[in-house]
Amino acid sequence: MLSKSKFILGQQCAKSFWLDLNNVPPTNEEDDAAKDRLRAGDEVGEIAKEIFPGGKEVPYLIGNHKEMFEITKDLIKEGATTIYEASFIYDDIFVRVDLMNKTDKGWDIYEVKSSTKIKPYHEYDASIQWHVLKELKLLSLNDVFIVTLNNQYEKEENIIPLKYFTIDPITNVANEKKNEVKHKILELKNISNFDKEPLVDIGSHCKKPHSCVYLDKCWPESMNDVDSIFRLYRLPLKKKLDFYNKGIDRFENIKDVSSLTSTQQNQFKAYQTRSPVIDKKKLDDFISKVEYPITYFDFETFTDAVPVFKKQRPHMQMPFQYSMHIQSSRDELLDINDPHPEFIANHLDDPRRQIAESLINNFPKSGTIMAYNESFEKSCIETLAEFCPDLESKLLGLNDRFLDLIIPFRGGAYYDSNFYGSFSIKKVLPALCPDDKNLDYKSLEISNGGLASSSYKKLRGQTDKEIAHTREELFKYCRLDTFAMYEIYRKLLSL
Repeated sequence: MLSKSKFILGQQCAKSFWLDLNNVPPTNEEDDAAKDRLRAGDEVGEIAKEIFPGGKEVPYLIGNHKEMFEITKDLIKEGATTIYEASFIYDDIFVRVDLMNKTDKGWDIYEVKSSTKIKPYHEYDASIQWHVLKELKLLSLNDVFIVTLNNQYEKEENIIPLKYFTIDPITNVANEKKNEVKHKILELKNISNFDKEPLVDIGSHCKKPHSCVYLDKCWPESMNDVDSIFRLYRLPLKKKLDFYNKGIDRFENIKDVSSLTSTQQNQFKAYQTRSPVIDKKKLDDFISKVEYPITYFDFETFTDAVPVFKKQRPHMQMPFQYSMHIQSSRDELLDINDPHPEFIANHLDDPRRQIAESLINNFPKSGTIMAYNESFEKSCIETLAEFCPDLESKLLGLNDRFLDLIIPFRGGAYYDSNFYGSFSIKKVLPALCPDDKNLDYKSLEISNGGLASSSYKKLRGQTDKEIAHTREELFKYCRLDTFAMYEIYRKLLSL
């Protein structure tokens, strides 16, 4: 049975489609973002039902597609005018329609998405549904729509569906894709009969629109080596693949190094010499901008597809936690276990007022605020200033004091091969400060921002004991982010 989701997977990659169809175990786990998208999709789907309240729902019966189809047909015969998750089968293709509503002109169908804009694969998603219903000739059709989230909508006391959603007709698009959809169905049915997985070259389709769960099955094991062509800093994937397909898979095979960017040349040089590339003038320029006390600072945020709090927008970054390590002078030594200002908002409350007031109370009145990728922290502060207009001038004044610790690395002052072509703090820290157990993200239960975000949201359904444990793990993670900046800057000073 060809389902809607398998059709979309087949659109992305025939090999991944075949592997999934044949229940081949994935080589890569779904990331936290993918799991969060699924949860968000369920939440948004529930709200979408309120566009046409009082409808009838077709239950999901695992492995029993035909019964779901029969239930749908019965509802139509009984005179239902709104159906949620209507299920249809045609030519061994199974689809579930998020919303169906009957009008004087015929039935409208709606594909609901938890994103804030229509993406190309959404159109295919709706188009295969339109194709199945057209071919079935079971009912008179009017239009097909894609429903997305309005990212300008601010929640009021309750969510107002017609303001929360953006509804776009795509009937013309679905009709234009009719022949393409038919051709793809035939192609995928043919592939499903293959005895062996089809041969498909690696490419951008491996990661877009979704990262493939069979990535490691297809990509070279050497792609994560320090001298892999895939590690070249900010080289477009198309160019990496061009190199790879020509047999240029490692740095030593690059003939024209002068064609590389300055950062890529530093990467090349650091690998050849087996030592860091250092530009002391650029380091001095950066260090000269620093004013003590230095506040090493980091936010953690969460997003909700369905806003929980008033004046919250769909997928809006909501700061809920921060850590700051404060160094009063160049000679002051800090320890990761020293008391320092840190904060996590109560998970049941809107965090913005709490965190804004805490920030103002704890930030030193002067000195450099050092962040890693400062644009994120500064945008969070702008969000807080918008929500707390009485604190706006104090909050926005903080943004004038930021200095981005990524500048020396991105700007060419320091490159180490162990960065692996990335200037993320999780690559820079172990390269500059190796073998320090206090600075090991891998030892943490919560080890990245995505996990921090999802862990905080899970507090809403946890016991008191679980909440206490999760909060402590969140503190450990954010604490390491700011202490890591202190250690990195100390290393730069020593050079």
